[in-house]
Amino acid sequence: MKYYFKYTLFFLSFASFGQKSTEKLSIDLNTVFVTIDEQSYQKLFENSFVKDTLFFCRNQSNTTNEESYSGKYLIGNAATIEFFAPANTTKTGDVFGDVGIEFKTRKINQLNLFQNSKTKVDTVFTQTDSLKIPWYQSMTLDLPSPHFEISLLEYQKEYLTYMGFTDAEINTEMTYDQYNAIVFGGKKYPRKFNSIKELELDVTKQELDYLIKSIEQFGGTLNDSKLELNGLTITYHLANVEKFRIRKITVDLLENVKTKQIKISDNIKIKTKDKTAEILFQYN
Repeated sequence: MKYYFKYTLFFLSFASFGQKSTEKLSIDLNTVFVTIDEQSYQKLFENSFVKDTLFFCRNQSNTTNEESYSGKYLIGNAATIEFFAPANTTKTGDVFGDVGIEFKTRKINQLNLFQNSKTKVDTVFTQTDSLKIPWYQSMTLDLPSPHFEISLLEYQKEYLTYMGFTDAEINTEMTYDQYNAIVFGGKKYPRKFNSIKELELDVTKQELDYLIKSIEQFGGTLNDSKLELNGLTITYHLANVEKFRIRKITVDLLENVKTKQIKISDNIKIKTKDKTAEILFQYN
């Protein structure tokens, strides 16, 4: 399984997964990742409006106790979109069309509140300044396939301490923005991308069942062909076979921008209008 890079220089967050029926916790969408074709991957950062206005863009490699990998990241004020190119393995994130949706809670030490007999927890370690330290724990339900994953993570105390958080801050509930304010001393985010508001997916029946169970476990609701969870809408379409799973990622922007249609490649384009940007995937 690929563990996706949590950007440590610009906009981190911490999270967990599952919940007791007696307590409803606030959780947020943290990251969406998608594995795209090699040509589109190479062209992601070529457009100046994309990299200088819309998104804080970064190429990043990372090594954990599990593996080493590289990706391209669109980093927002309150979310990250991660892109991978296909690799010669069948691990999650290495196969064309793979998609991952990662949520977070607003306080550490809540992972146990979500754990049950159907969940799996992995601890990921990172090598930092010659120190191997616990980075985060990631919890998932049993996956229907290795190519579609919904997870919740929680950063570990050792890592947050290394990042400079005090014990009081580590144990305080924080939104993404409040967390970033501490990490970056109140510095203003330098682009327009704020957060992810909507995902449109093509999923098989088995994947849909997994998706619904995961979102409902987090406290979300199902209404017709839409799932809602704390400001995020997931619209789904039923597919007969596994295919490229994501049609569209819609993000909200911090400020209005001009109406534009930007061609990233033959398979990906970005549309902007006012305070919204849509990343459209045209593979199917």
